Amino acid sequence: MIARLAYWDCDEEYWGRDIQLFESGAVPILKSQEGFIEAKLLGAVGETGRIALTFWSCVEAYNRFADSSDLQRITAMFADMYCEGKLPESRDYEVRAQGFRESTRD
Repeated sequence: MIARLAYWDCDEEYWGRDIQLFESGAVPILKSQEGFIEAKLLGAVGETGRIALTFWSCVEAYNRFADSSDLQRITAMFADMYCEGKLPESRDYEVRAQGFRESTRD
């Protein structure tokens, strides 16, 4: 399993709109990708930093997505929110271990 973190600064005026766009725009595109597992948008109240955290079944599935035009579509849909137009940076990690509380895993 692969976890991908994309991080960027979002103009403060877009607090709330980022959630709507993530849920209505990015997530449906991600759900159409073979090997996609889960996505989360993280951000601290009153701060501009955002992290999009996605999980993929394997590196090959993530690479297919990364090589497709869909990654660029998602990046472009948030373009007006990026502070000073700076695009997100990303980092990929192998998921080495995991744990869940049974009641929270649906």
